[in-house]
Amino acid sequence: MQEDIISSILAENEKRWERLRAEYDPVTGEGIAELTGLKRVKLSIPDFAIPVQWVPPEMMQNKMVKEIRKAKTIDNYIATKKWKYGAPDRLEIERRLRRIRHKYDFCCWAFFCIKIRHKQLKRRVRFVLNLPQLIALAKCEQLRAQGVPISLIILKARQWGGSTFCFFYQVWLMFKWNEFHSFAIAAHTSSASQTILTMLKRAIKDYPAWDLGLPDGTELSLATADSTGHAFAVKDKNGKQLLEGFIYVGTAEKPDTLRSKDINGAHYSEVGLWPDTPGKQSEDIIADIEGGMTDDEDTMRAMESTAKSPSDYFANVWDSCNDGKGGYMQVFIPSRDIIFDNRPIDDLREFIEWLYEHRNDETPNGKWRDAGKYYWWLWEIGSTLEHINWYRYRRLRLSFAKMCNEAPETPEQAFFTAGNHVFDPFQVQEKAKKCREPVYLGDLVADGEKGEEALQNIRFIPNSTGNLRIWEKPDDSPVSDRYVVVLDPRRGASEGADPASITVIDRLLMMRDFGLNGKPGVVAEMNYKADPDLQAYDAMRVAKWYNGALLVIESNTMESMDAERNNGIDSFEYILDIVSKLYDNLYMRSTPEEDADGTVVYKWGFQTNRLTKPKIINFMKECLRDDLWDEPSTYCCSQMSSYMEDHGKTNAEHGKHDDVVMSRAIGLWICFKEMPWPAWIVQTDPKEKSYIRGDRYGMTNL
Repeated sequence: MQEDIISSILAENEKRWERLRAEYDPVTGEGIAELTGLKRVKLSIPDFAIPVQWVPPEMMQNKMVKEIRKAKTIDNYIATKKWKYGAPDRLEIERRLRRIRHKYDFCCWAFFCIKIRHKQLKRRVRFVLNLPQLIALAKCEQLRAQGVPISLIILKARQWGGSTFCFFYQVWLMFKWNEFHSFAIAAHTSSASQTILTMLKRAIKDYPAWDLGLPDGTELSLATADSTGHAFAVKDKNGKQLLEGFIYVGTAEKPDTLRSKDINGAHYSEVGLWPDTPGKQSEDIIADIEGGMTDDEDTMRAMESTAKSPSDYFANVWDSCNDGKGGYMQVFIPSRDIIFDNRPIDDLREFIEWLYEHRNDETPNGKWRDAGKYYWWLWEIGSTLEHINWYRYRRLRLSFAKMCNEAPETPEQAFFTAGNHVFDPFQVQEKAKKCREPVYLGDLVADGEKGEEALQNIRFIPNSTGNLRIWEKPDDSPVSDRYVVVLDPRRGASEGADPASITVIDRLLMMRDFGLNGKPGVVAEMNYKADPDLQAYDAMRVAKWYNGALLVIESNTMESMDAERNNGIDSFEYILDIVSKLYDNLYMRSTPEEDADGTVVYKWGFQTNRLTKPKIINFMKECLRDDLWDEPSTYCCSQMSSYMEDHGKTNAEHGKHDDVVMSRAIGLWICFKEMPWPAWIVQTDPKEKSYIRGDRYGMTNL
C-alpha cells in the first residue's frame, strides 16, 4: 500500500479527533467559533480576571462593556465614571461584567453556574458542552439571533446529553433573558420526569447566588409553587420566590397536569415512547400543553426521542421537517459524533491497510459481519478509524438492524430499523427497489353489479381513479392452477378500519419447464372500502377474468364481524352462499371436525386464527428472505415496513393497515403449500376444444 495514502488517512483521522474532542476553553471562549460556526470577537481588558476573552458580538454592544473598553481598564472605568451613589468596589464591577458575559455566552454561563453528574466519573462536575451539545447550541443560537421561536426536533442516537442541554438552555433563557420565561417538561413516564426534576433541583441548589445579583450565601432551591406538586419556582431558604418564571414537570401519561399553563417554552422528552390511546394522542397532548403559548421570539419548543417506530407521531413530525420544512429545525447526532463510540486500535497502519484493501468487498471478511465496502463507507462519511473499530466489535453482538437503531449514522437508519419489525427492514428495502408503477389502472365491469349478471361480459375499463391496479392482464395460455385470487375483506366500518384487499398471483413460472427457481408474482391488486357483498362480487369478477382462478376468501374477518354484531344475521354464510352459487372454483379448508361416518368436514374460506396466522406470516418471512415471489406493489412493502410484533402478537402498527400483508401471506401459503403445480393442459380434440390437465409436475415439449 502506498505510503502517501496511509499518511493521508492518518492525518485526516487526527483532524477528525480534534473535532470530536471538542476542546474549547469556556473561560476565555477560545475554540468555540471553530466548533459551532458562531462568530466570536476579541475583548481585551488588561486588569480583568480574564484579560483576553473571545465573546459573542452581541456582548460588545452592551453599555457597560463599551464604557470599560473606552476606559481601557476596569480601574480607569471606576475612577473616571460619574457615579450617582458612589463608586462600587472592584469585585462588584467584575461580577457585573461576568453576568453580562453569562447573558450572551451560554458556554461560559454553563461552566461557571451549572453542575451536572458525569456518568463516567460518577461525580458532579462543571457543565462543559460536548460536540453534540455544541451542535445543538449552534442551532438554538442561530434561531435566537434571527428573532424567531426556537423550535428543535432532536433525533437521539444513544446518550449524548441532548435533554440535559435543552433543559438548561431554557433555564438560561429564564435566568438571563426573561425572568418570566416559564416552561413545561413532559416526559414519557413519571420516573423519567422525576429524574429530570432531581437534576434541575440539584443544579439550582448549586447555583451561585451572585450571578442573580443576590448576596453571597443566599441559598437557592427549586421548590413547589402550588398544591398540584407539578409547578416549581426558584426560591430562597425562606420560601421567597426570586424569579417570576415557573417550571412545570409532568408526564404524557397524565397530561392534565400540564394543560393550559402560561408558558414560554416546552420540552417533550422521548415522544416516541408516549402512549397513544383513543382520546390521548401525542399530537393532542402537545396541542393542549401549548394552548397558551405564543410564537414570540423568546419562546422555545424542543421535542426529542430515540427512534421507536418508522411511522409514529415523532417519526411523522421529523419527516414533515425534511428539507427545512415543517415547524421544527432538525437535530440529528450520528454515532460517529459521540466520543464514547470509539475503540482503541493497537496498530493504526495495519488497520488502515486492512480497511483500504477491503474497501470494495461486497461480502464480509473473516469474523467481521459486514462487507468491507460498508466499513469504507463509514470512513467516507466522516468516522474516525477508532469508531469503525468500535462498530466492528459491537456488531459481533448485534444484528445489523439493531446496530443501526442503536447507533445510526443517518436518520434513515434510525427510523428504518426502529421497532420490533416482523419483516427484516433491509430485506423489505431490497424488495421495494423492484417495485414499479402498475401498467393499467381502472375497474372491471360486467352486465350488472350483483347476481349472475355481475359475472357476465366482464371487461376492463381504464380509469385513473379506479381501484384495480394491474401489472399483467390475464394470459389465456392453456395452463391449469395458474392464478390464485385472495380476498381479505374489510375489517369493520370505522374510518380507520382496514380496507378490503384483493391479491392476484400468477404461478406460471412455478412450472417445472421454467426451472426450479421459477417464482410466482403479483400481477394485480385492489385496496378499497366497500360493503361485504360488493367485495365478494369484485373478487369473483377478478377471479373469473383471470381464467377462472382459485378464489380464496379470508373467513375469519367476516365470521368475527358476525360474532361482534350478534344480531342473528350470519353475513359470512350469506356472502359465501352468494359466491358458491355463482363461482365454482372456491377454496375450501378441511377442519378437525368429522361427520358421523368419519368424513372430514370442509368449510368455505381460509380462516386466520392463532394457529394459522403465525404459520402464514412466518412463511411469508421465509419467502421475503429467499426472494421467492415478485412483488411490484409499494403498498405491500409499505405495510411490511410497519408490521410489528408486540408481546407475541403480530399486527399493523397503530394507525397503519395490514390488509395487503394478510392477503399476500394467505396467497403465498396457498400458492406454495396447498395448490398443485401449474401444468400445461393437453388439447385432446381440437374441434371441440376440450382439454385434460397435464401431470402434476408439468409437461414439457408441448
